[in-house]
Order: sequence, then structure tokens, then C-alpha cells
Amino acid sequence: MKKMETTKNYPKPIKVRTLMKRNFLFLIIILLPATLLAQQATITGTIAGLPDATIKIIDFYGNENRVVDSVKTDADGMFSFSFSQQRPTGLYRLRWTDRDYLDIILDQQPVVFKTDVSALIDNLVFIKSLQNQLYYQYLNLRNMTQFKLELIEPVLSYYPADSTSFYDAVRKEHETVLLQLPDLVNSITTAYPANFATRLIVADYVPPTAESLPPDDQLQYLRAHFFDNVDFEDTTLLYSNVVSNKILQYLSLYQNKRLTKDQLQIEFIKAVDRIMAVTSVNQLMYEYALDFLIRGFESYGFDKVNNYIADHITFDETCVNSERKAALEKKVERFKKFAIGEKAPDFTATTMEGKKITLSEMESGYTLLLFWATWCPHCPQLVRDIATIYEPAHNKGIEIIAISLDDDPEKLQSFLSEGNYPWLQVADYQKWQGALVQQYDIYATPTMLLLFSDQTILARPVNFSELKDALFERNILH
Repeated sequence: MKKMETTKNYPKPIKVRTLMKRNFLFLIIILLPATLLAQQATITGTIAGLPDATIKIIDFYGNENRVVDSVKTDADGMFSFSFSQQRPTGLYRLRWTDRDYLDIILDQQPVVFKTDVSALIDNLVFIKSLQNQLYYQYLNLRNMTQFKLELIEPVLSYYPADSTSFYDAVRKEHETVLLQLPDLVNSITTAYPANFATRLIVADYVPPTAESLPPDDQLQYLRAHFFDNVDFEDTTLLYSNVVSNKILQYLSLYQNKRLTKDQLQIEFIKAVDRIMAVTSVNQLMYEYALDFLIRGFESYGFDKVNNYIADHITFDETCVNSERKAALEKKVERFKKFAIGEKAPDFTATTMEGKKITLSEMESGYTLLLFWATWCPHCPQLVRDIATIYEPAHNKGIEIIAISLDDDPEKLQSFLSEGNYPWLQVADYQKWQGALVQQYDIYATPTMLLLFSDQTILARPVNFSELKDALFERNILH
């Protein structure tokens, strides 16, 4: 998962006082029913300094994006666009480079805006579209509040609190700043309770904790009340990134750099417990949230967290068996099947040298299964790194079976000829459809499984460092 995208073009999520952290870990398929536009949605914009550019229109489903159309700007950076089909009300992204984009709310009303490519947000004006006017009014004040608090709060923390005009002025300003955002949120929700922008704002907003509470108590209060304003029964929120952002922000409340990986997983399990509870009110929200969590934790090798999810997940059998639900069920079964302590399935394969091997007949004390490919960005270096420790590890009773997902024999042979890789190498050139890839439900490369002689799964390292740690723990390396 994997990280929330933040660039100069999109306002960063507010940090709730000093408790919220920016270092989100996680680092992000299907369409669900929603209120459709009563008429064709139109976007008319002027982005000064962006002549003759192609703007892609991208929709949201949580942190997932899909290009749904595109439009060209003229010499003055102007464009006008109408969807050929009705689109659900939601957040949409206008993107013209990998780093440059603008998010807008699209509903049944025309959207007309102007800005400048050199300062998108600072110069952004919505001439038409109440939804976007409200949304960006909130975002701008939210970010300005965050900026001011980051300047003011250190002064209040470290400046002598005796009675001075300076300290009193800073405290008064602090109180004023704290009141501005909740006042705006209250006024918007009162005047426009049914607007999509209002629902996004309410879901995004996190009221500050009481200043009188000690820091640890503030953190516990925030953990307990973080989702109070999020209506998880409102599935239209999935047509934005607010749900995934809230999940990432909540997980950051449990992050501590001083914890080991195992200790951090225990903390994240507490967060997952809460997320599973609050999203369970709606099956679509529940499935999206758990799929988002699983993908994120998978990318970091947090098997304990995903195994916990697999053991505690419940599916509503009365719901439609959607593609997401089916994929999620398959992932859960894979976690249970390939969890640490389970037995890896036996197999027989033929190496590239023509030697027939069977996993259950391996004579080594340990076996490392490595699924990799030359086209995988991280695999070649991992293979080279493993080669540097193969001889001492092999002398201590470990064998490596490397299963290539390459579909081009010449590229694979070329890579192998450039180094010394004396382990057992298997390749059937079927890529994701290969027999062992299918049997082991491999969905990403590289994937490693460290097995004991009886095929018990001992570890699932996600990188070379974790592999070495697993080998050190078992005295295979010194």
C-alpha cells in the first residue's frame, strides 16, 4: 500500500496538533452504486501557462485511480470538456504530468475555474461550482491552520509561561486559530448539509483534543474518537480519497520509530481492530478498507497483521459476490494457507539444467523459495545480493530454489550468464500463469519463503535485509 500521494498541487492532510504525523506508512477496482448525474457533467477551465497540453480526467475509488477520459488545452491553457456518459458525483483528478494535477468535485452542476500553472492552489478561483468553492475554502483554511499551529505551539511549549504581554498575545492567537476551522465546518454543515463537499469536509475534519489533557491522554482520546465524524454507511465517500486518507492518518497514530517490526505489528493490530469495527456497518466500506489495509501491510511484509485480518474477517453472505469480495476472499485464503507455521505445498519441477527436483525430497535443512524475474525492478539486485551469501549459507545447510517468472528465455539466460548463481533455477516461461506461481498464489515479485526441512514456513522476508536477519536467527549466517 501504497503511500498517500501528496505533492505541491494537492493540499496536505491536516496534522491534528502535534499528535498527527506526516510519515504515513502506506504508503493506495470496482464501481458501486451511487447517485448519477442528472445531466452531462461539464468542466471549463483555464490554466495559464499550460498551452497545448493533454489533461487526463481520472476518477477515484478510495486510493485507486482510473483514467476515464482526456482533453487538450488551447494556446491559452483553456479547455472545455463534457463526459460522454453519466458519471457518479465524486472527486476527480485533472492530471497533465506525473507531478502536476488538480482535484475537483464533479456533480450535476457545471464547473468553471481558472488558475495559473506556476501556483495552482494559490491562484485557484472557481467561477462556478458551489461544491468546489466550499471544498477549497475548507482545505485552504485547514492547511493555514496547520501552518500557524506548527509555528505557535512550540512557542507556547518552550517560552516561559510567566505573565508577559508577548506570551499572552501568542496564547490568544492560538485560541483564535483553533476556533476558525470548527467555526467554518459548522457553518458549512448548517447551510449545506446534503452537499457532497460537506460530507467530504465532515469526514476529513478532526476536532482538536482538549489542551488540558496530558499528551498521552490526548493520543488515547484521539485514537478513540478519530472516526466519530465519518459516516461509513455513506458509500459515496468511496468516490474520493477521504476514506483511504483517514485510514492512513489513523494508522500513523500507532506508529513509533522506536518499536521493532514485531512490536509495531502488535500496535497496528490494535488500529486494525478499530478500523474493522467502524467500517463493518457497511459491507462495501468494510471490503474496501480491508483490501486497502491488506495491500499496504503486504508491501511491508507485516504478515502478523494480515494473518490477524484473515483470522477475524467476516463476509456478509447476503451481499452480491462482487469482484472485490472474491479477490479479498482469495487473499484471505492465501494468508491462511501460507502463514508462518503452515506447511508449504509440495511440488516437483525441472531445473533449467534438466534436473528433476521435489521439495519434500530436498536433503538440506532449510530451503529458500525465491520467486523473481529479470523484468522486476527490485529482483536483479536482490538476486545479486543473495549470491554474495549463498556459499556460507549453503555450507550451513540451506538450498535455494529460484523460480523465474520470465517469459523470455534469452533475457533470463543473459542475466544468469553475467553472474554466479549456483542454486537450483526453475523457469517455465509462463510468467504469472506458471505452474508454481499458480500453486503458490504469487501475485508480486520478489516473493521469498524460508522453509524448514519438513516444509514448515519459517519466515516470509520481503527484502535482503530481512532475509539475512532470518538466517542469522537460525545460525545459518554468522
